[in-house]
Order: sequence, then structure tokens, then C-alpha cells
Amino acid sequence: MIGIPLGRKLAHSAAESEEYRLKNSSEEMPNPFFKKLLKRFEWINENWEIRGLGKLELMKVESDATKLMIHNRAHSALSAGWAAATQEFLTKSRFRFHWTDDGNAECLVTLELDQRHIPKAMKVDPRWRDNANSDPIAEGMHPLELAHHDFDGVWSIDGIRMMGITRDMLLRFEESVMPQLLGSTQMETEKFTWETLQDSERKKIWSGFAEASKIRFLDTDQMVLIAEPEHWIHVGHRFLTRTGLGGVTSVEGIDDQGGVKLHLSKLFHPAIAAGILSAAWERSEARPCKLQWSCSHNGHIIQISSLYDLA
Repeated sequence: MIGIPLGRKLAHSAAESEEYRLKNSSEEMPNPFFKKLLKRFEWINENWEIRGLGKLELMKVESDATKLMIHNRAHSALSAGWAAATQEFLTKSRFRFHWTDDGNAECLVTLELDQRHIPKAMKVDPRWRDNANSDPIAEGMHPLELAHHDFDGVWSIDGIRMMGITRDMLLRFEESVMPQLLGSTQMETEKFTWETLQDSERKKIWSGFAEASKIRFLDTDQMVLIAEPEHWIHVGHRFLTRTGLGGVTSVEGIDDQGGVKLHLSKLFHPAIAAGILSAAWERSEARPCKLQWSCSHNGHIIQISSLYDLA
């Protein structure tokens, strides 16, 4: 995000999140008399298939190490974390792990037994409120209804590979990187205001997340044409809903310089949505903007306007 290597942070956040998901899943793990491990890996891969994570294979089990191969891996660090947590869940053991890419599509994960006591993953709560009564149909089409199934464990939308990650994983990553990011960089906070977020340090992190999301969008050739405030509903569907990040339910114009107030019932993460929406505004208006976010039991409000007053 800002030139700091965060691969291991991502991997361990993914491992903790997957551990929590597996241990709290309502789906019962198969327990046959014969070929138990094989059936359990098939069960795991059914889930990986839906999430677009590739396919997990047990390569070798030795006294000092276990090797897993991830075919068609989506992201090396995330895949390694998910794989390590899966093996821990299946064997009820703890492992240290590292990974290497094997070609363009495979990732080899090596796990070594870890005898240390490692606390189990606990629930992580978001720092915002969604509208619990919102109608998911009103948000737009479900991302998987738009996705094309390319092959085992691989989905794409408009030719771009997609994978399903949980909000829980992102929240754990946010917690793990806060000390490192705050101690190594100055976060630009002028362009983003987080009204209902109380933690001043987290505000800086969210601004960093939003800026990274914004830069990523502006580095693409996406076109955004806004003639009326209502067009923002389509923008929300195109750039948020299609990838499971949220959706704009209503909009109001607030000035004669393109300023808008957007209402959103649910968001995957406010900072990511804020970055995308501010980038879309700047792409449409061709000038810098400022963004203000707040939330309540009714959902989220994002207000975007010109950073500087026009003469």
C-alpha cells in the first residue's frame, strides 16, 4: 500500500480469519470410516471453489514438515494463510509456515509443527454500523451472478479474476498493520473525514486505505460520466455492488459544483468504498475532492465535494 512489505501480515490475518470461520461454521465436516482425509480435502475444496481460491492439495507429510500445493492460487500470501489454517483445523495442530510461488499459478506451502501455545482466533467486530434492515435485492445483482466460472477455483468478472475474502479477514489485517503503518509513514488526512469513527489513530489508517483504493482506481482507464446526481446510483452499482463492496441506495446534490450526498445501506469496508467513490468523482469532475463519511443504524452517508472552492 505504501511501499512496506505486508505479505506476512496478510498471510497471518488470512490464517486467523480462516481458523475462526472453520471453527464457527454451521456446516459439518465429513467424518467417514474410510479415506477420511481425502473426503475432508474434497469438502474444503468445495468451499475454495465457490470463493475462487484455487484448489488445495496435500503433497507430502513427513515427521518434520507438511507440504501443501495450491493450484490456480488467487494470491500467494492469502492462499498460504488459508492453507495453513485449514491444515491446523484438520489435524488439530499448530504450524509455522512459509510459502514459495511455483510458476505462475501454483504456490507451495511448507508447514512445520509449532509446540508453542497460540491462543485461538477470537471474533473481531467492525467499527461501523450497517443498516440491518436493508433489502439485498435493492443493492443490485449479486457478484456471483455476474461472474464467469473459468475453471477449478477460478472466477472472473469482465475478464478480471475475482476471489471472495471476508470482512473478518480485512479487519484482522487492519488491526495487525496499525502499529507498523503509523510508525513508518505520514497518512494524508486532509481529503478524508471519518465523522463517527472515534479512534484518531484508526482515522489515519482508514485514510491510508482510502488513498490506496483511490490510487488503484485512478491507475485504471475506467471512465465515469456524471450528468445528474442520480447517475451515482449506477456508479455505485458498477464499481461497488458488482464486486461485493456495497451499493448506493439514494443520492442528493448538495451544491452546483458536483457535490453529492450518497446514502449506502451496507459497506464491506467504508475506507475502500470511500477511495473508489472519491476516485470516481475526480475522474468525472477532473479536479481533487474531499470526502466525509458517517454512519448510524440507518446505514452510511458519504458526502463528496470539491477540495477547493471554484472562483
